Amino acid sequence: MRKVLAVAAAASMLCGSTAAQADQVSGWKAWADHAERVVAAVKTNDNAAVDAACIGTTRTIISQGFQFPYWGQMLPQFCGRFQTENQKREITLRGWMQECKQLRQVKGALAKSQPIATEPRAKPLADEMVATLDALDARECAHPPRR
Repeated sequence: MRKVLAVAAAASMLCGSTAAQADQVSGWKAWADHAERVVAAVKTNDNAAVDAACIGTTRTIISQGFQFPYWGQMLPQFCGRFQTENQKREITLRGWMQECKQLRQVKGALAKSQPIATEPRAKPLADEMVATLDALDARECAHPPRR
């Protein structure tokens, strides 16, 4: 009887780890697919295309059955920073400082990306997002806003 229970417990652990592994494979695939759409839209320099590509980024992160590493959770924040910095608007000095701080935080988190064995597109996409945020940082944060 004990042997049967031990075998059943071992089998459930194997099935559980296989299911968790399958969640990670499908989750990283969904992340990379969505990140590709976002990066492609950013390259077009069309704000409407970026807005459309960024829809659902949070859902992509939270509905995968596992927790992405911190840098992987930055996809919605990347969209937010890019969209904010590309808007033509009046901004206070304090607001500018806060936006630049947030941009650098997202850029720093994405810069810590690691290769993902099950999804080779993830790291290059994160690196491309870092390059985009570097360009935004140089353009928007190098000089305070004019009053």
